[in-house]
Amino acid sequence: MLHQGIILREGHITRTIYNLIKDKRYEDVIECIINLGEAANTRAGLSTLGYCYYHAQKYEEAATCYEQLCNLVPKVSKYKFYYAQSLYQAGIFADALKVLKQISDNSELKEQCLQLQSAILYSSEDFAGAQSVLNQRSGGTAETLNDEGCLLYQADQFDSAVQRFNTALQVGGFNPLIAYNLALSHFRKKEKTQAIDYTAEIVERGIRNHPELGIGAQIDTDGSARSVGNPITMALSGITQALNLKAAIEYNDGNVDAARDALLDLPPRAESELDPVTLHNMALTDPQGPVAGLRKLAFLLDLGPPACPKETFANILLICCKHELYETAADILAEHTDLTYKYLSQYLYELLDALITAQASAESAEKKLGTLASSLAGKLRSLAAKVQEVRSTTDQNALRTALKDYENALELYLPVVMARAWISWRDDDFVGAEREFRSSAEFCSENPIWRLNAGHVLFMQGDKYKEAAAFYEPIVRQHGDDIMSVSAAVLANLCVSYIMTFQNEEAEELMRKVEKAEELKGNMGKQYHHLCIVNLVVGTLYCAKSNYEFGLSRIAHALENGSGARLYADTWLHVKRCILGLLTGMAKQNIILAYPSVQEVMGFLKSCEVNGIFTPANIYSASDEVPAEPLTIGLEARKLRLLLLKLSEYEND
Repeated sequence: MLHQGIILREGHITRTIYNLIKDKRYEDVIECIINLGEAANTRAGLSTLGYCYYHAQKYEEAATCYEQLCNLVPKVSKYKFYYAQSLYQAGIFADALKVLKQISDNSELKEQCLQLQSAILYSSEDFAGAQSVLNQRSGGTAETLNDEGCLLYQADQFDSAVQRFNTALQVGGFNPLIAYNLALSHFRKKEKTQAIDYTAEIVERGIRNHPELGIGAQIDTDGSARSVGNPITMALSGITQALNLKAAIEYNDGNVDAARDALLDLPPRAESELDPVTLHNMALTDPQGPVAGLRKLAFLLDLGPPACPKETFANILLICCKHELYETAADILAEHTDLTYKYLSQYLYELLDALITAQASAESAEKKLGTLASSLAGKLRSLAAKVQEVRSTTDQNALRTALKDYENALELYLPVVMARAWISWRDDDFVGAEREFRSSAEFCSENPIWRLNAGHVLFMQGDKYKEAAAFYEPIVRQHGDDIMSVSAAVLANLCVSYIMTFQNEEAEELMRKVEKAEELKGNMGKQYHHLCIVNLVVGTLYCAKSNYEFGLSRIAHALENGSGARLYADTWLHVKRCILGLLTGMAKQNIILAYPSVQEVMGFLKSCEVNGIFTPANIYSASDEVPAEPLTIGLEARKLRLLLLKLSEYEND
């Protein structure tokens, strides 16, 4: 018998099958046994099929095989155990528990049954039941210690969980899955260094012990590496879990590119083969932005628990609110009320509810946020008093705990402050936004995010440039060695603040630094648009002050005279606003532009017309309806050039 290059000779079938199993070619074994006909329904055939289906991670098929074996030889308890194990892996928890009850009195399988039963109850989020079963198991083993650690972790007792996982590694030797649990506990304790160390060890061992998984192959081949599927060795190696945790650490630190690189280190798989956690993290780090990943998050949400990571619900709501898709967020909340109480903390629900309410009633939202802010401010004052009290003692552990509690409360308070300021900002009430920042300065004045946004609020008022610069300057000084790591908006606003407070030399010096740093980075193959943005903002400022000659020259310089490299919808928006302002002034005969300057603008628009003929002129959000034939920069530039030509001819008549 010949099957896909596998020769099954009479008398050697069993040897061939077991050699294939030894080589972990489970799919080939399954095909061979099925093609053997009636032999596939024998005890040996079903047992081998069940084993191979299980290790190929086709758990429902494995469960079917073991169910048939249980009917064929009902007195063999191990088949019932394998049946329950397959049902558990398939997520069919209730049936798995029923099968386990049938062999609960088997002394030989007692410990294994208790271990599986506690795992099923834990996965079903019946933590009390899992603890009850865990109390019946043998103590001191690596497996029991690991499961104790998991329950402690679930109860947010991370210090005790770390102790259990450490002991489990000491008792049973290195186990990548236990090491991952330990890394995760350190991560939840905000001990980033320890978490990174354990994930690095898991990855190093995985690369050394499992070269067949192709770890890092996606980066080496620009994402075109051949899929390795989902072999059982991948699950047991802890590679997927470790790299996902590394990505989460980088993402939380704001290093989205580094998080994306960590996910690219994963063994290559097709999107349909990805596990839910990887799919979730890829959605958050999508190169086109989190909104582009909403489809993946919505897919996971539809799967429901236990397949759907519990963070999915909160993240999809936060992304919707961040990108002002409030109606979508409201619909998701209404459709998944059961998940609201299960996966959202009271704090997060109240914050999201206020943000959504703000679309209909700013007053109601402000009232909700005010109540939440008052509660958190009271808690912060109480915790601050406790920190001062503990400082007078010599108990360093108590001091660390008190400081951590204060920092955790501050993390909750800051988003509420930002939300309240945002409501005023949205309505162009920058004085009201400043008032909110002043009221929260007691707790947040040293926070870099708070200081950054406080600077923006002062800048937007138009008469507080000096105060705004005082907030921006420390940010720039802090990154003096790498000015490109500073937001382009901060550099542009600081430059404008210098100009508006007659500090032109400082503004020029800042622009020279940015230009020099950008050239250096460009020589290293990295593209930055900081100088472009600074020049756009400065040019727009001068245009707003009716100095179109200098302002438009800055804008043309920012876009390399419309050469195309920096000409896209975002930058074009600033260009056409300034050009339209010029045209409006010329039409009202409030502005007269010298003929040479008109010719320069004409040339600039002609260049934009040529280089932007296929570039979309407008930015569309996820909720906008994109026209079938959207306008391009080239078409708009041509229309603006025609208007300028007509107005210039009118003035010259």
